Amino acid sequence: MICIQCGSSNPDYATFCGKCGGQLMKQSHIPSPSPERPIYNTVSKPMPVMVLIGSIILVVLLLSVLQLTGSDWAEGAMRVAIVAGILALGVLLITVIRLILNKASKSHPARLIQFISTILVISLLSLLCLVGLTQQSAIHNLQAHSWEAQQQWQSAINQYQSSGEGAPTSEDITRVYNLWGEQFTSHQHYIEALTKYNIVLTYYGSARTGVARAQTDAITAYFAWGQQASQQHDYMAATNHYDALLLLPYCAATCRSQANALDATAYYNLAESQLVAKNYSDAISSFHLLVSRFANSIEAHKVHRDYATALLGEGKQQLNGAACSSAIPTYQQLSAQFADTPEGQQAASALRANQPVKGHFSSAIPNPSLTPVAALIQGLNHNMSDSLFFQLLSTAPTASIQSNGNFIFSPLPQGSYGLAWGTNQGNGAKHFLFAYYPDGTSYYVAKVGPLCPYDFGDLNETIPTS
Repeated sequence: MICIQCGSSNPDYATFCGKCGGQLMKQSHIPSPSPERPIYNTVSKPMPVMVLIGSIILVVLLLSVLQLTGSDWAEGAMRVAIVAGILALGVLLITVIRLILNKASKSHPARLIQFISTILVISLLSLLCLVGLTQQSAIHNLQAHSWEAQQQWQSAINQYQSSGEGAPTSEDITRVYNLWGEQFTSHQHYIEALTKYNIVLTYYGSARTGVARAQTDAITAYFAWGQQASQQHDYMAATNHYDALLLLPYCAATCRSQANALDATAYYNLAESQLVAKNYSDAISSFHLLVSRFANSIEAHKVHRDYATALLGEGKQQLNGAACSSAIPTYQQLSAQFADTPEGQQAASALRANQPVKGHFSSAIPNPSLTPVAALIQGLNHNMSDSLFFQLLSTAPTASIQSNGNFIFSPLPQGSYGLAWGTNQGNGAKHFLFAYYPDGTSYYVAKVGPLCPYDFGDLNETIPTS
């Protein structure tokens, strides 16, 4: 109430002047200050919708960042699990506090919908925590399949191994290695492809499906590799690839039949190319492998004449080389195995041909008034009489000894000849010597054989003059 002085011109006020001692009291409607509320009333109020939505968004962003920044899905899931567990405990604690405060507050009871949503959030966070902590192997496996689908082979293998798979039983890992190898095969990178297949065959013997696939893929790679080399005229490489294929224990009957045919063709082409290039030694080796290993092949029956040509070419090169005697086995092979060819017949004739004999006296040569002579006598022996010696000498082949000491006989029939030397004087006298062993046999014997001249070398012997 408010007091107003009497005497006011307002008649209503004057009526009550006496009642308040000369003052009129008028009721006022000005509100009085509100009393302060307890803080738990504020805490227990329902959370504003925008705050709730914002919190959810922040949590989702946080968990997404944790997942994406992990080194792989499993590590990210582990980090998410830990944080989600912490958040679930935090939300649970806050919810319990709010429930307690809601009971103490009569003005703001907890809303049912918000309580249910809070329980759902806690459940979801707990589920994330549980999955992240207990499903590491499954997450690794899931990411491995993802990497495999993207052809990230090594990453997929690493994830399969992290999931607990490994040698010698993992079909997943063998499948990835086989796919990896097949990709290399399709790009004609056969070495890399075979490396992947061999990993499966070496370390994953209990993964039957993977091993069977690796074997099939390896056979396919070797066939393709050999074909590629043949198309590039690299026949040496082609034979190497087919040879390696034939050594594989899992190259069965069909595989061996096909590989043998292709290998025979590769050896044939290799030998022919070596023959054209006059690489006779290599050609002979290739022809020999062809006719010995693939005797029933069409190619083995085609190379008979070319094989003989290679042998003759090699033999001639050996005759002109430092070791003439190395040609003898080559000519003998030609004569024995290729007698039906012109090359074989030529070799047989060469083996029967007469051969020259030569040598050199390193001692002083008599003056020109004497004629120094070397003679080759069959059956020369110290025990023979002088008359027999000179009788044989009269029909023996002779060669003049040159002023430099050299002598050379015309080609002689093959056999053994003892060497005698001396001088013929103008008056018809002859003076000859020969060296002999204690048993009387000749010391210097020319063993005239096939193909090659016989060389006495240096003879440090005195030539008689009288």
